[in-house]
Amino acid sequence: MNLIKHYTFQKPILTGIILMMVVLSFRLIDIFVLRLDERLGEIILSKTLGFFLVLLFVWGIGRKLASIGFHGRRLGESLLIGVSITVVPFLIAYTAEWIMLRQLGQDPRLLFSAIDPKAGVTGGLLFALWLVAGNFINSFMEEGLFRGVMLNLNRMKLSFAKSNWLQAILFGVWHLVWVVKWVQTGRVSTPGEIGLGIVANFLPQICLGLVWGYAYLKTDNLWTVWIAHTLTNTTLNLLHVATVDAMDPGMSIRMTTFSIVSLLMMFLIRYLCSRRNMPELRVRKIEGNLAVMDA
Repeated sequence: MNLIKHYTFQKPILTGIILMMVVLSFRLIDIFVLRLDERLGEIILSKTLGFFLVLLFVWGIGRKLASIGFHGRRLGESLLIGVSITVVPFLIAYTAEWIMLRQLGQDPRLLFSAIDPKAGVTGGLLFALWLVAGNFINSFMEEGLFRGVMLNLNRMKLSFAKSNWLQAILFGVWHLVWVVKWVQTGRVSTPGEIGLGIVANFLPQICLGLVWGYAYLKTDNLWTVWIAHTLTNTTLNLLHVATVDAMDPGMSIRMTTFSIVSLLMMFLIRYLCSRRNMPELRVRKIEGNLAVMDA
């Protein structure tokens, strides 16, 4: 057993956190030093490096990508479940936003436009394709890290519920870096704006982390949450609700509704997986008393 593998199986939770911190360092350099979010609209470098680090880690402990869920078993059904648990919440969320704006006397309309809301960068067709490509890579990296690696590592010591909560909370913390960036650039300045930024970049991500972790558990397939993650980010990048005075003025209503309905989707996940006899994610007891990721 090599050193990385030995340390991972002795201190799995700490290993996952260390791995997250290393990838976070790439993210911080991208945002605050290279400022690629401002120049390119995408922190593509850290996303790519982060995914390769996940690959190296999985290989370093003697496993394959299939061991964290990137495999072809029940692929079609897994992708369909991932699409369903994303499209349904968005349909309800956009409808709720639309109704609220109409009640306020606004004249809302759907607008397809390439916008990175976190970086505040806009563009045309090429930028839209660039955002979609970035979302593909980002979903590989974040799902591979938080659900594929960290959730499996957490389960070596904790129950699934505790493991899922831990990775979901860390997933929320992961997104707080944008609040720091907004303060630095003056996008938010007052305590109220900063507080709202923290809530908006923390609570929805915890909710999604919980749902995606549960979807991974019930389907034993990381492609389920990869497609859900990719569709979520791409929809928010490209589909907007505009009024005469503002772009996405009802974003808080949209995301609150989306988060709540997404949590309710866990019942749909459970039903569909039970009906389709989907294989549930499991860990095997090997190497002493340690539960480790399937080979």
